[in-house]
Amino acid sequence: MRAGEALQGTVLTPDRRRCLMRLASVMGLTAFDASLVLAIVQDQARRGHRPEHCAAAGADQLLLIPAPTARSIGKTRRLWTIAGLTVCLIGLQLLTVWWLIAGR
Repeated sequence: MRAGEALQGTVLTPDRRRCLMRLASVMGLTAFDASLVLAIVQDQARRGHRPEHCAAAGADQLLLIPAPTARSIGKTRRLWTIAGLTVCLIGLQLLTVWWLIAGR
């Protein structure tokens, strides 16, 4: 559905494609499977379906793409958690340095 909403006519701009690929990764899809979803939706748009109906029109094809597994979703969440904690720790270190410098 998101892919259909992101289409501009039958075109998916590079920025929107990148956003959709990131979203697919968070949802646990592989890059290959995410690309297949986008190709199917774009194909339906080229066949004359309105963007908001492309996912429904390509439902039979989309069923061929395996759903993400709990393992792939957990792995993605784990990576985002580690990234978030790393950013927080760097922020705390910067805050500590600023506090030490400002205290002089």
